[in-house]
Amino acid sequence: MTSTDTTTFDEIIDLAAEDQKSARKALRKLAPTLPDNAQVQTALGLTYMALEQPRDAVRAFKRAIELDPNDPLPRYHLGSLQSDMGLLPHAEENLRVAVAAEPENVEYQEALGFTYYKANKSELAMTALEAAAEKGSEDDDVFASLGYLYYFAERMTDSRDAFSRAIALNPEYAEVYNNRGYLNILLGDLDAAVADLNACIAKDDEFLRARYNLGVATWLQGEHDAAMEIYTAARRQDKGDAELQQHLNDLDQIAEHHPSDDSLKDLKVKLAVAQKTRRR
Repeated sequence: MTSTDTTTFDEIIDLAAEDQKSARKALRKLAPTLPDNAQVQTALGLTYMALEQPRDAVRAFKRAIELDPNDPLPRYHLGSLQSDMGLLPHAEENLRVAVAAEPENVEYQEALGFTYYKANKSELAMTALEAAAEKGSEDDDVFASLGYLYYFAERMTDSRDAFSRAIALNPEYAEVYNNRGYLNILLGDLDAAVADLNACIAKDDEFLRARYNLGVATWLQGEHDAAMEIYTAARRQDKGDAELQQHLNDLDQIAEHHPSDDSLKDLKVKLAVAQKTRRR
């Protein structure tokens, strides 16, 4: 593709920020005049994506693959787009080919891992995302996803470490502070849990799960009155006690990790009773 073609694509994308209708019209006029080669078709597909025309983008990427089956780039873009569209089997197929062609490409590994994750193929997702991490990924969502995968595989320390890496990459990732705080509760590091949960709340005042987790962490520290104040304040924000109900389920898991603390039974009773009473 010539530099003139590149500039034209860039101009169309720039135009889209001001007038997408005009940008699409310009691209319709340009497309029939373009050389029919894989590089141009890939660039055309990316431009269609920028203009929010996924079906046209799919067609362009498929044409690029027809023209050069050995080029992994259009397969990567096609697979990523198919993943976003929910076409997971097709996405997996194209992304596997891209990864096989360039196994050291971090972006390809990430895209394949996220696609497996969406498809609930946990082991495959873990393998692909671990490969991305080993190859130097700096995508916070790679490590957040690994954190969840390790958690559901009951690898609690690995899960906490993955969430810690996500936080290092994105210190504003409120959800991950809550996740690491919860893991610190399970692992018995209550001071670290309280610090994480307060950090989450500072970044997102409406993150109710963190407030409830802070309540149980404070309870486990022996500060029962302070814990109940935290719970009462959280319930004022919790419409229908939806988050509280989930927290009650979490208490069973927490109790398994703190078998010597019988007071958790009392806490669960207090919260169950609170569900039946009016908020103040």
